[in-house]
Amino acid sequence: MKIKSKIIVFSILATLIPAVGLGILSFQQNDAMINENVTRELRALANYAGRESDLWIKEQALVARDLATSISTSKILIEGLSLENLPQKNTSVVQQGALELYLKSVHRRLEDVLELTVVDVEGGIVASNVASPLSVTLSQNWPEDASIQGDVVISPEWNENYATAILSVSVPILSIDDYILGALIVTFDMRGIQSGLKDKVKSPLGEVLLLDKAGNIMLASDIGILKKNESRLLDLEVMKLLKDNPGEYEIFLGPQQEKVVGLAYESEKLSVTIIAFRSYESVYSAWEQQRNLFAGLISIIIFLVTAIALRMSHAIVAPLQKLINATEKIVEGDLNVELINSQRDEVGQLTQRFNQMTDKLRQNQIEITAASDAMQKKNHLLETLSVTDSLTGLYNRNKLNVIISDQLARYERNKRPFAVLMIDVDHFKTFNDNLGHVAGDEVIAAVAKKISQSIRNVDFAARYGGDEFIIILTETAVNEAMKTAERIRAQVANVHCSSLNKTLRVTLSIGIIQSEPEDISLTTLLARVDSALYQAKRSGRNQVHCVAPIPKVKQQHS
Repeated sequence: MKIKSKIIVFSILATLIPAVGLGILSFQQNDAMINENVTRELRALANYAGRESDLWIKEQALVARDLATSISTSKILIEGLSLENLPQKNTSVVQQGALELYLKSVHRRLEDVLELTVVDVEGGIVASNVASPLSVTLSQNWPEDASIQGDVVISPEWNENYATAILSVSVPILSIDDYILGALIVTFDMRGIQSGLKDKVKSPLGEVLLLDKAGNIMLASDIGILKKNESRLLDLEVMKLLKDNPGEYEIFLGPQQEKVVGLAYESEKLSVTIIAFRSYESVYSAWEQQRNLFAGLISIIIFLVTAIALRMSHAIVAPLQKLINATEKIVEGDLNVELINSQRDEVGQLTQRFNQMTDKLRQNQIEITAASDAMQKKNHLLETLSVTDSLTGLYNRNKLNVIISDQLARYERNKRPFAVLMIDVDHFKTFNDNLGHVAGDEVIAAVAKKISQSIRNVDFAARYGGDEFIIILTETAVNEAMKTAERIRAQVANVHCSSLNKTLRVTLSIGIIQSEPEDISLTTLLARVDSALYQAKRSGRNQVHCVAPIPKVKQQHS
């Protein structure tokens, strides 16, 4: 009867509320309209800044690409980064000095460029226009990534040494035959984009901030914001609030600790956060005046019922709302809910049972999550082990059979040939007999690594058995396959054996064939490429033997 009596009393008092409800509804609608308009304007402002940033970065990438192209034609760089010099790291002082002078002369003509640095394929610095260039870490598979992606834009960040925001662009430097010799890393001063973050005529009201991944304010549409603010690091709680609700209207303390309304976007292309905001006072000043006037007019009417309404809200509405909110969190998957029970009535009993139910759900979730994680790890491990060779990391023979069968089916459908390379390490038994199996395994692993680095992402490499490897070059003719084979053979000429602490000379015999309509099974295909490998070995080893495709005979019609 306790809850029932409270509901009756609340129903009687509810006759006094319509006026208040209508007023609140009016203000809520007005508030929603203001929020919608401001959100739309701030989104437009952030999108404009994002587009201008993308255009500026594309322009700088073109500048970097043009510089890399001009440097690639330099005889000094070709000699300094040639294949013969790379393994020994013996670029001459004269070549390095001449290249540094060239970079300095180019740098003097570029307004927004801070640094020009040339690195080799292993990331080692060859030359730079500054004595101590910034450290830029390329990806582990950079040469292969560069051959596919081309230019690589490195995430912008605030740099204390230059006291400005910087952006680095890595552009591959190619030889005459399109072989990657190294990279040109161009570091730009991002202050060149500051004036373009906001158009004084076209852009909506508000200001724009650009933040790096660490939360440092790199650029602002209003330069005065940075001059008045000693700290460049936006509050971490504000950053989390904006990142958790991208593109959504939020109220927070701005860079000058003033109350503002704004929103944020994460730029995946640049790994930066774009924040657009306006002063809270400029948005809500008129609305707050009307709200205060309304509150003053109705305050006399609701004064007598305030005490009773507050007591009832705490006794019924508040606990029920907490239960509803907690239930919604559980439905959304958040089980970290614990309600404080301070009542002895029916609501208190319901709250107690709710807490007991939540504890039981948390225990069950922990058990299910642990079992699921363990199962996923085991499945992933088993899947990897089933298709890869443990020593080389390449595909194993079982997976190779599946790949070849799939390629033959594709060839039958689209008639686009693919090339098959069978590789054998010359005199590998001698390595094992004279140097031991540990050194032999190192040679096998080293050859496998060079093979992986020499093929495309769409190609396949597998360990066929012992010291034999097979490569499938998709949609590739024998002439292109010859180039790949010669590149692999050159790459493995010298292999460093860490167990013996010495460099070994390794040669390969390679047989190449192109898929033909007569290849009706993987057995037929493997027999032909094995024959090509045998010819390479019989001809003296350390060479590539290619079986030319069978020419098609045109049928004559009578």
